[in-house]
Order: sequence, then structure tokens, then C-alpha cells
Amino acid sequence: MQQQHEDTGFAIRVGLLAVIAFMSWPVWMAIVAGQRSFTAAVAWSLAVPVLLTLMVPFVGFRCAERIHHAFTRLEHVLHIDTFVHDHLPHRHA
Repeated sequence: MQQQHEDTGFAIRVGLLAVIAFMSWPVWMAIVAGQRSFTAAVAWSLAVPVLLTLMVPFVGFRCAERIHHAFTRLEHVLHIDTFVHDHLPHRHA
């Protein structure tokens, strides 16, 4: 089992993301309250607070790392990892 280490910077980033996400809802509601009719543009503007809110658990549970590791394992199982990595442009620092 992987040992969790304390990363206060990560906790602060997740906390700030949570604050921004949950404060986007009152802002969105104020914008919607100022509209005379509920249009498609207003409905699409709902995507901003929804996506910000969904990012909190995604980032908090380190889902991006898990997805990356899952794709890496899948590449290895399908034996395409050497093909994919040999044909991608390499970045040099």
C-alpha cells in the first residue's frame, strides 16, 4: 500500500479550489437573477460552477494521477507502450 505523506501545499490548493468552486455558485445565481429570461446561454453558463465543483473531489482524490497510471498500465498490457513513446516528440529541458 502506498504511504501517504503530508503535503500541506496540496491541501492548501485543494482548499482554495473548494472555496473558489463553492463561491462560484452565488455569483452564478446573481447573474441568472439579473437575466430577464432563461436562455440557452444562461443554461450553458451553469457549466462553470458545475465543473469547478466537480474538480474538487477529482483533484482531492488525485484522480489525474490514477488515470495516468491506469493508461500507462493499459499501454503496457496492450504492448503499445514502446510504440507510443518512441513515436511521440521528446521534450528536452
